[in-house]
Amino acid sequence: MHTDTDTLHFLDDESDTGVAAGLVWRLMVIDDEPDVHRATTFALAGVKILGRPLQFLHAYSAAEATLLLASEPDVAVVLLDVVMEREDAGLALVKTIRQDLRLAELRIILRTGQPGYAPEIETIHDFDINDYKTKSELTRTKLYATVTAAVRAYEQIRKLDQLAFYDRLCSLPNRNKFIDLSDERLLSGQFTSDVIAILDIDDFSEINDALGHQQGDRLLQAVAERLKLELGSDVILARLGGDTFGLMGDNCVLDPLTVLDLFRAPFKVQDDSMVVTATMGLTQELGPGIAGRDALKDANIALKLAKKNRRGGFVMFSAQMGADIRERVRLLQALRHAVESERLFVVYQPQVNLISGKLVGVEALIRWRNEDGSFVPPDRFIPLAEASGMIVAIGDWVLRVSCMELARLQALGLPDLRMSVNVSQIQFRHPGFLDKLRSALTDTGINPKCLELEITESVAMDDPDFMLETLHKVRKMDISIAIDDFGTGYSSLSHLRQLPIDRLKIDRAFVTELNSAVMGGHIASMVIELGRNLNLTVIAEGIEEEVQAQTLLKMGCHEGQGYLYAKPMVAPDLVKWIEARGNNSPA
Repeated sequence: MHTDTDTLHFLDDESDTGVAAGLVWRLMVIDDEPDVHRATTFALAGVKILGRPLQFLHAYSAAEATLLLASEPDVAVVLLDVVMEREDAGLALVKTIRQDLRLAELRIILRTGQPGYAPEIETIHDFDINDYKTKSELTRTKLYATVTAAVRAYEQIRKLDQLAFYDRLCSLPNRNKFIDLSDERLLSGQFTSDVIAILDIDDFSEINDALGHQQGDRLLQAVAERLKLELGSDVILARLGGDTFGLMGDNCVLDPLTVLDLFRAPFKVQDDSMVVTATMGLTQELGPGIAGRDALKDANIALKLAKKNRRGGFVMFSAQMGADIRERVRLLQALRHAVESERLFVVYQPQVNLISGKLVGVEALIRWRNEDGSFVPPDRFIPLAEASGMIVAIGDWVLRVSCMELARLQALGLPDLRMSVNVSQIQFRHPGFLDKLRSALTDTGINPKCLELEITESVAMDDPDFMLETLHKVRKMDISIAIDDFGTGYSSLSHLRQLPIDRLKIDRAFVTELNSAVMGGHIASMVIELGRNLNLTVIAEGIEEEVQAQTLLKMGCHEGQGYLYAKPMVAPDLVKWIEARGNNSPA
């Protein structure tokens, strides 16, 4: 390597091995010629780049360099000879650095003493290097300039890496980095007793609302510091987002009871002492072939179950949970296909007056028939449609189809027939619901007084102010409202009195229990009495036996539906049923 008389600024009393303490740039020289090592360290000895001195590492073969790079952290720049123990040793090492060691930030300056051996353009194109120089052209100044440019690029990449892979608030890896770190740990195969967990702070949004985001941020920092301190450096700890933390480590260290016990002591947050709880989802299904991203999904499934059923506790992921999720995904895809191929259809179940037996209404119910003729039960696909948001489009379709059918039925000589249509919470809360309701009435020309919307008791009690306002808007359209499945929820009677409702519907579970002379009969009687006091019509569903109908009638129930009268039917069969009974003649 040639030197020249270019002047560089040196530090006094700096050894050729760099600075033992403080911030340095680590530069590795990889060359099989000792003279190249000496010339490089002499040329760059004592210089500072971006305010930091250089620290030199030396390797004399590709094999030695591989071992050194695998054990030495934070190497910024490599000066790599092309030809060493083999003619392609340097180029092969580039692939090892990038693919096997996965050192993406490291800057590689390829040097060759044999110009023309590896064509420059092809080498830069085919190999992940950052510069390509012949040893003869690297004078002291040019070497300094080349290394400086590489260090600057390294530092910029590190800063971008910090932004892309680290959470600035808690000084922890973020979700992307956690996945990378967990993948590395899983691929190593050395940690066979590891678990991956997600920890979620309970009611964190309420803390933010009550105390402000700054205090919420300080709480997150306090939680992060305690977890780091108590769990130790062998645990991978990350902030996945919001109020959730990711953890990976030995199952003894990450024993959920031990981790959750860390939340017993209050957190010191400025002048406040804050007590919070946490919920965990964990997975130990970390066998061969599992990736960090997949393990994190499994832990999240467990966390959702824990938040739902074991708040303040934990749930460990199981293979059955995974099977359930896959079945839900399969069913959701099938539901989308069913909608597109028009395999959903509406059936209608008659509702009768218990005293006269006359037909007073029908309830519209959605059904799903598979291509093989089998049916998917509504209690399986309706919750899935609600969770996916598909219920809005499906519910709008059912509403419109039901209104069209009501118009046809009324044209048969049943002008006062009532059509009851179920409305889900998501559908009811959709901003366009009222407009679509008006559109269905206008397009079908039905009398609004003959349309009834059924909402469940839990929906009626959710967000009382919103429900009260929206139900009043529905009632202003002359549409009646029924509370479905009444008795299964926890209604506030004072709130119930304020709702503009017309009908209470006794859940079929309490009708079924009428024969057992236990609680079912008592609850049915209470609902009927409540309806009488509030001047509401009461209808019972699921009536299958005459004794049930007579018991309900004696209690004062007004209407009923169930297999005793008729099963749900498609529209043509309903028309035949009505005609066979002579329209409104007694059953």
